[in-house]
Amino acid sequence: MKNKITARENPIIKNTAKLLKSREERHTQGLFLCEGAVMLEEAVRSGAKIDKVFYREGITLPVEPVGAEIYEVSSGVLEKLSDVKTPQGIVFTVAIPKDKQLRGPHVLAVENLQDPGNVGTVVRTAEAFGIDSVALVGNVADLYSPKTVRSTMGSIFRLNICSYETDAFFEAAKALELPVYAAALTDTAVPIGTVSFEKAAVMIGNEANGLSEKALDKCDKHVIIPINGIQSLNAAVAASIFMYEMSQSR
Repeated sequence: MKNKITARENPIIKNTAKLLKSREERHTQGLFLCEGAVMLEEAVRSGAKIDKVFYREGITLPVEPVGAEIYEVSSGVLEKLSDVKTPQGIVFTVAIPKDKQLRGPHVLAVENLQDPGNVGTVVRTAEAFGIDSVALVGNVADLYSPKTVRSTMGSIFRLNICSYETDAFFEAAKALELPVYAAALTDTAVPIGTVSFEKAAVMIGNEANGLSEKALDKCDKHVIIPINGIQSLNAAVAASIFMYEMSQSR
């Protein structure tokens, strides 16, 4: 059933708008916001549980999700539900999936990664290279913030993504009999070309500080990507190289 909303102060709009800026609100409501026709199609195709769809007057929905509440809204209302300068005309809410468990044999873990764009890019690339799980370890940028969601370009609906504290992640990897390799420039690090990734979890650290001492101590091996002229690579770029290596080990 379609409804129409033109008032920015409508209770449904006010409540939904809270999902834009508050991580706590997203997890309290159990919902996150997505935007655009392509993302809507990706969500429906992936079987995501869509709660509400808001579309601007004059826009034609590419698909109408079964069971979702659908609202035609004014441009002003849609602007309130979007964090970009030029909204795409469609905004929708999706249920946050229940906690997922680590699966192998190929895992990419990010510890304390703070940039939403980097987190989203890691998720997107992980799907491209057939990685079994992405683990968000420690204090990572919210997976369900609008910027992170946009950066995944739909992979968030399909990839196995799980969250852990550091100790719990290593316990989960041990249960799967996965060696854990740290992407780290240390005195004991070995070149990436000398390591087998047939069955492995790779950890990428914080953009500025790298992996925590706890993670470095717990990892089975430290691995470097040999580079010239610069000290380090962007976290998402480094993760992509490791994921490529894992994909080639099959």
